[in-house]
Amino acid sequence: MSKELHYDEVITNIYLSMIAGYETTALAYCTYVLAREPLVQKKLQEEIDLSQENEHDNDYDRAHSIVYLDWFIQEVLRMFPIAPQAISRECNNATIVCGHTIEKGQNISS
Repeated sequence: MSKELHYDEVITNIYLSMIAGYETTALAYCTYVLAREPLVQKKLQEEIDLSQENEHDNDYDRAHSIVYLDWFIQEVLRMFPIAPQAISRECNNATIVCGHTIEKGQNISS
């Protein structure tokens, strides 16, 4: 095993470092939006309270049952995209996803 870092390893480590900071930054933006939008905060709190009344096996299942929470997080990430260049992929083979044709070599970003 070589003790030198190869170019691919450096790129991978940079990518992982960016993603590690992604979640904390996204959380800060969620907090910011909730502070600025009291109606959104109230609706989200109501949904969370309702989910507490429904019995679920664990917190993971409970979190996934809160539809408004998912919508809220997706909207915050749309409004404040974090490192969009770091979260893109290149298509290896031509394929169809949800009725859209993606050609080989095309870059896909979330």
